[in-house]
Amino acid sequence: MYLVNGVEVTKEDFVTPIENLSLWRGDGIFEAIRIHDGFLFALERHIERFKQSAQKMLFNNIDFDPIKKDLIRVASNYQEGYVRAIISRSQSLNDYDVYIFYQKPVIIPDVYSLQSQQSPWHPGGDFSLEQNQIIGTKSTSYAQNITQTRIAEKNGYTDALLVNRENVVLEGPTFSVGWIKGDTVYIPDLQLGILDSITRQYVLLFGSKNQIKVEESRISVDEIYEVDTVFVLSTAKHGKFVNKIDNKTYEQSSILGLLQKCFKSEVEAEKSN
Repeated sequence: MYLVNGVEVTKEDFVTPIENLSLWRGDGIFEAIRIHDGFLFALERHIERFKQSAQKMLFNNIDFDPIKKDLIRVASNYQEGYVRAIISRSQSLNDYDVYIFYQKPVIIPDVYSLQSQQSPWHPGGDFSLEQNQIIGTKSTSYAQNITQTRIAEKNGYTDALLVNRENVVLEGPTFSVGWIKGDTVYIPDLQLGILDSITRQYVLLFGSKNQIKVEESRISVDEIYEVDTVFVLSTAKHGKFVNKIDNKTYEQSSILGLLQKCFKSEVEAEKSN
């Protein structure tokens, strides 16, 4: 199903003019939300982040109520998969288009292997959230991230692990990262300039409910080699095990299984409300 500015169109008519700034400048924002039996998990959190991205990217006067309704409208036609929404800058600052479409379920590996790679374009903690307008925006300017994925794949890994110039762990090109040592789950802090991942938010929520022990922290690549377990988080990945980073291999902690159960329980709880 395909919508352009709330109007359903065919796949052939689901197009963006070449003049749109989002196409040749990456001047756009997006969200991707997972469908569970027709239900959009964490919809309100995604909408809130969408609003924040719009504010940061100077998309003014956007009414998110019809966008939310259109997301639900698309999702109601499917049992599983994803609904993606893109707000695309047109040919001037004040013009934009909203594209919403359904994406079939993607194949997610059971385990991930990651190659650490420095990411010079990333804020990496050099700027605070208060100092920099653009930090943490979910924009369509993903080319540099995806290039790192391609390099990792070429070298035999599932994906990349982005680090700053001091080799502090940041995030993946399209996902957040966490690690486990002992009985504690750790996630990087947002001041590093990483995306405010919705699944990361839920890890903190589980910690606040005392379902698991959670702390925000920072860790270098050398230090992450010494932890018990590493995992990745995203809309499609609710705690997928990382069995290898560079040449270091890991065993899966039982705490990761508990975290995965927390996500399953939360999905069911939100669906029933």
